[in-house]
Amino acid sequence: MPSSTWDERAEAPVVEATGFAEAPLPEVGTRQLTRLTHPDDPRLTIDTLLLRRDHPDLVVVLHGALVRKDVTLPRFEWLRTLRERPETLLFVSDPSLQVDEAIPLAWYIGPQEHDVTARLADEVAALAGRLGARRTVFTGSSGGGYASIALAAHTPGSLAVPFSPQTRVSRYERMPVKIFRTRLFPEHPDMDSVEAAHRDRVDLTHRWAAGPDQPDACVRLVHNSGDPGHLEDHVRPFLSAAGVDPDDLEGHPRFSLVFDDFADGHSPPRPAQMRDHLDAALAWHDAVR
Repeated sequence: MPSSTWDERAEAPVVEATGFAEAPLPEVGTRQLTRLTHPDDPRLTIDTLLLRRDHPDLVVVLHGALVRKDVTLPRFEWLRTLRERPETLLFVSDPSLQVDEAIPLAWYIGPQEHDVTARLADEVAALAGRLGARRTVFTGSSGGGYASIALAAHTPGSLAVPFSPQTRVSRYERMPVKIFRTRLFPEHPDMDSVEAAHRDRVDLTHRWAAGPDQPDACVRLVHNSGDPGHLEDHVRPFLSAAGVDPDDLEGHPRFSLVFDDFADGHSPPRPAQMRDHLDAALAWHDAVR
């Protein structure tokens, strides 16, 4: 049976349940922190914050890298930025970070023996079904952008709105990738070995490759014009692998790439930019689906 307490930081009741299929849901206009327990490993409990609205869209919000000494888990990134939006919002903290306090970023992938992305996608689908949601949208910046594309691959008909995402773990910065591998995939001596065994989980260029198995979802990439590194290392290779020309996406029914100036380097969007681009992405998706 679900149990309930109160969380001061989230300003919400806390419900603990095995999944959204059996968790009580908050009333429209209220919020709830739902802890989705893991049957085998309590460290992999998924903490979520649901802001329920009377709206047909469910927007799932993912976070990027954290400076662990400065952040107390669970992390509900973009809450202040998006909390006044009309859609139902689900903020999700990556349970992979609870495995080891040294991990700054894990892309919602999980350890080698537990596929967090697949489980989270199942939970989102269960929640969307109970809410009667007509559309599921995944969004986040950087590592949260990676997770949004990965989750959309598990969710037919969905929309991913990633901001300057990674698309292949091994192409990211050396130290976070090394920590990710040694803490979560310790049996593997290098990322080549991880990719050989878990390619769909750690390489979105492979997961979204053109062909009959390409996911039935849409991706609206929003990239920082001041970040040429991620454009060349992650965004362009992803689109090319998906079978589309990164320089000629106008009118494409499933992929879109737009640019905005966030700041120099690998930087997240400003709050107003994120809200505006999310609005534009929803309008684009309405037009193409």
